[in-house]
Amino acid sequence: MNCKFDKIAEYYNPLIKIFANPKKHYKKIRDVFELNKNLLVLDLGGGTGLIADYISKDVKKVIILDPSERMLKKVKNNKIQKARGIAQKIPFKNKTFDFVYCVDSFHHFTNGYKKQEYSQAINICIEEILRVLKRDGVLLIIEFDNTKFFGKLLEIFENYIIYFGSKFYSKNELKLLFEEYDVKVETFDINNFSYLARITKK
Repeated sequence: MNCKFDKIAEYYNPLIKIFANPKKHYKKIRDVFELNKNLLVLDLGGGTGLIADYISKDVKKVIILDPSERMLKKVKNNKIQKARGIAQKIPFKNKTFDFVYCVDSFHHFTNGYKKQEYSQAINICIEEILRVLKRDGVLLIIEFDNTKFFGKLLEIFENYIIYFGSKFYSKNELKLLFEEYDVKVETFDINNFSYLARITKK
């Protein structure tokens, strides 16, 4: 399981704390979803656990699923369970989770795929997420909007400078991805370059 994040794991946390604010993302999650001690939660693409550190205080259990072994080794919180894997093949049973979230990770689910495979790779991810999500469960996605200036810069950086092979979606494009599924999609602006989508499984 080759993962480019293994190469930047040593520098990831300091960089994210400079250029992003995990605590603000956590607060935004709490604004749109009520966390409680009965919830089994999946952090999909959660890497070093910067968001899960906060979530773990409010729920029964949070599990990080990430393809990067070195990123997962950076998770030091004993309350967080770690699993190595990819979003196209989530290693959990049907209807396991009450809540699944992807913070700045959804665009990475095409990493390692060819451009002509992006659509199929993302559709498989969505099907897998909805498979492991309970009825009335919620998927929450926080993403950069590639129609905005900073989002476009990030898209260029990831795809033409460091060659991650990331696929970014605007709010409207993300809604279209879920059109064929039995879900309710709500979107909220976070700032002038990122948004949050709350997807409820019916």
